[in-house]
Amino acid sequence: MSSLVLPRVIGHRGVAAMAPENTLAGFALAARSAVGWIELDVQLTADGVPVVFHDDRLERTTDGQGRLVETSYVDLLRLDAGRWFGESFAGQRIPSLAEVLTLLVETGLGLCLEVKADEQRGAQTAVEAIACLRHIWPATASPPLLSSFARSAVAVMADQAPDWQRGLLVEELPDDWHDVTRRLGCHSLHVDQCLLNEQQAAAVKGEGLALLAYTVNDRERAETLWGWGVDALFSDCPENLLGAPSL
Repeated sequence: MSSLVLPRVIGHRGVAAMAPENTLAGFALAARSAVGWIELDVQLTADGVPVVFHDDRLERTTDGQGRLVETSYVDLLRLDAGRWFGESFAGQRIPSLAEVLTLLVETGLGLCLEVKADEQRGAQTAVEAIACLRHIWPATASPPLLSSFARSAVAVMADQAPDWQRGLLVEELPDDWHDVTRRLGCHSLHVDQCLLNEQQAAAVKGEGLALLAYTVNDRERAETLWGWGVDALFSDCPENLLGAPSL
């Protein structure tokens, strides 16, 4: 099994405080910054194309309406996914996963990929995401870290990509985290930093799991979490945290 060396900070949806999230412009900006890894979200369109997008609905970050999973890829290409953030980003589109992976490979950015789906759609979304990764991601590059809230997706990752490490995403640490991570062969837990305490962090680390926390934009909070043993932090403004003094 490939070993995984995590950075201390991972750009959240690119660099979401500086560019529209989950867009090619945002990932390109991340590549020009000090961040070495980014996180992104993958969903399937109505016609089964894996695209990089976070929300269930289109309204917050595009000029479209409706649910992404009920929209075809061709129709998504007509939407503007950048103007909401600023006029200088007008014309950005919802990118396909293939487009984003190609950019990441060209720029050398590491990847934490989240399958963004419910339990019903999790397995198929993971199948398509892994197929795309297998086609584009070089064997010589640092392997991606795969993750999802959907346990059905994590099970597919274990079956179809056993050589890549995988993490279970949760909000608050569930009572069954120990059993679930063992059953699914998880290497990491990704937890909402607002709902994490020092004792929980110690318990997770004590089981040999990597611990990642989202979303951390405050330098003082970052220092606290690193002090608890958290391995990596997802941040909208990673350069702010990267300037923090090491403990």
